Parts: sequence; C-alpha cells; structure tokens
Amino acid sequence: MPTSRTGTARHKHFRHTVLTRDQQAGIAHCPLCGIILDYEHPGYPNSAEADHIIPARWGGTDTPDNGQTICRHCNQRKKDKLAPQARTTRATNTTTDIDW
Repeated sequence: MPTSRTGTARHKHFRHTVLTRDQQAGIAHCPLCGIILDYEHPGYPNSAEADHIIPARWGGTDTPDNGQTICRHCNQRKKDKLAPQARTTRATNTTTDIDW
C-alpha cells in the first residue's frame, strides 16, 4: 500500500523545519484567525500545524519558504483549494484581501 504524502520523510522534514522556525521566531498566534497556537499538543483546534502557502497539489514545494504555521482549524478549513480568491468591495470595486 502506498505511503501518503504527509507520511514521507520529505514532508516530515518540511513540517519540523517550519514549526521549529516559527516557534523560535516567536510566532504565537495563527496569522489567519489570531488564536494562540499550541506547539506542544497535536490534534486540538489551536494546535500549530505546518501549512503549504501554495499547496503541493498545485505545484507548491516542501521547502520552508513555502511554509507557514497556522492553527489546525484554519489548516483544515483551507485545505488545498486551487487558488486564493480575491474579494472586492462593492463601493470601490477594489481588492481588499485574500480569502483561502
């Protein structure tokens, strides 16, 4: 039976590198929702998880520059959508932010 991508040594190294880098840099809150990140306990909604900024499915690499630490809840919600969706405001018709 084939190994899942997240079970490979390459992905485990990516995960470890991103989480270690961001914890040492003092990133204590999820950049998407602002919740306090828990680096010690996996499986909780606020557990720190390594996220691919550009999903591997869409050509993103397992390199630290394509990684960020976000909470488990946001990582599960984000999944691997094709591309970020730019939202516009009606009044000005200008782009205001990115919504994964």
